Amino acid sequence: MLTTLGTSPTAFGVIMGAGGVGSLAGALFASRFTDRFGVGPVIIAGFAVSPLAQVPLLLAGPGHGWQIVLAAALAVQLFWATAAGVTQRTFSWGTSDLSHRVSLWTVNDALAVRC
Repeated sequence: MLTTLGTSPTAFGVIMGAGGVGSLAGALFASRFTDRFGVGPVIIAGFAVSPLAQVPLLLAGPGHGWQIVLAAALAVQLFWATAAGVTQRTFSWGTSDLSHRVSLWTVNDALAVRC
């Protein structure tokens, strides 16, 4: 971006900062989106939107307008990537919590529960 598009270091930093804000927002809103839409749709949306949000980078040219578009695209990409990642990890831990707990039991503990 710095050489090909002529982006200044300051503009590059602002674009990266917008991505960071998008990622933070994705982490904060993941549980709300999961409660409203469900685990599967949030993960699928994240996996679908994240690569599609990189299309503007392929089309970008020099200028402030494209810098704004790239900042918004990166914010959207990292929002959905983080929301999907948080949802996936939360779901994975929630479904495997019992198996982790059971695997840590001793044989005597397991026999005592069955009796």
